[in-house]
Amino acid sequence: MNQQTTQIKFQYQPFGKQAQFHNDRYQIRHRAAFTGVGGGKTLSGCFEILSMLLENPHSVGYIFEPTYKMVRRILIPTLQSQWLLGNPIELNPTVTDYRKGDNCIEFWEDQVLWFGGLEEPEYAEGTNVDVVLLDEGQYVKKFAESQDVILRRLRGSGKCQTDITSSLLTTSPPPLLPNCRMYDFYENPETRNKDSKVYRWSMLDNPYLPKTYKEEIVATHHGSYAKRFIDGLFAPMGIGSFDFDSTIHELHNIPDNTIQSVIYGVDFGWTNPSAIIAVGFDGDGRAYILDEFYQNRTQTETLIQEIKEMQATYGSGTVICDSSQPQTIDMLCQAGLTANGNKTKREDGIAELGGRFKVQGDGKPRIYVHSSCVKWISEVMVYDAELKENDHAIDATRYAIMEHQNLGQIDVAFGRTKL
Repeated sequence: MNQQTTQIKFQYQPFGKQAQFHNDRYQIRHRAAFTGVGGGKTLSGCFEILSMLLENPHSVGYIFEPTYKMVRRILIPTLQSQWLLGNPIELNPTVTDYRKGDNCIEFWEDQVLWFGGLEEPEYAEGTNVDVVLLDEGQYVKKFAESQDVILRRLRGSGKCQTDITSSLLTTSPPPLLPNCRMYDFYENPETRNKDSKVYRWSMLDNPYLPKTYKEEIVATHHGSYAKRFIDGLFAPMGIGSFDFDSTIHELHNIPDNTIQSVIYGVDFGWTNPSAIIAVGFDGDGRAYILDEFYQNRTQTETLIQEIKEMQATYGSGTVICDSSQPQTIDMLCQAGLTANGNKTKREDGIAELGGRFKVQGDGKPRIYVHSSCVKWISEVMVYDAELKENDHAIDATRYAIMEHQNLGQIDVAFGRTKL
């Protein structure tokens, strides 16, 4: 940070995934760091808002914690740490005044940082600001209402000479329940804010955490708790959800010549949606969700038309269907499609599909999804294998995945090249 010839450097040294969060400064309006416990999220958020303020004279910022107790217990010690302003804060050369009673720090070029608790949404009311950090957002009692207030204030203080208006969120994700505002705003592919971005890292990524602490958390957190508090993932309350991470598995473009074969999975429905999923496979057997059809009350003729349109785009391939409707499968065959019923067990398909989300030794998972497949992403984010609901696209996918798996086993047995 500079003022005339004086330079101030924070001692904070971000590790790789923290650096990605900082590198998008001024590029993304709403940034969310979803991390495991002990991932260094509060430190990252505080460094980021301090950096933005000190880089922009006359700017105004606000940091919110869920409660005032958390301000005293978490926020102030973080600001006072050797990595940021130091203790006492008022002796830092960038600080001109620290008004403890007002929860306010003033800096050398007329920058102001306020901070407080969010026990109620109206506590976020006030004058307009340039940048806001909401730390530990999962514990805010009324997150949606509080975020609404924050967004209304985020239109520039009128003092800063540049437009830096930005919101920061640092938290472990809350349980993925219906109408989860945090998920809908940042990760739901159908509703997320277009000028937002998720940055995610596991507590295991933090090289500064003691090994014994990591081992204790891993040993005591399982299922959805492990996904949330170790990996920083949204997860339903059940233990059967997939390890889907939009920052890893979602692709906006699939490189040319990647796909070597395509299999189409179909799950029939009427009141529930019918789903067609086009699954491509590369030369290493890695799966790519290329396209989707997802609709209620769909006539068989429409399904046939949609499959043929997909095949015209991605290439011919076997159609593997929900085996509960043999007459519908016959109609697909009569229309010239190579269609068969799925003969694999549900639990085998779930296990095979679920295992593909894990990052392998080559640094890549075994499955990707194109960002346009919003229904598929929505399902996989809330999927719980213990519940037979929100599973139509997933069922269609596992039919295709298992068909490819079985074809690969046959090819190996007879010495032929794998698909």
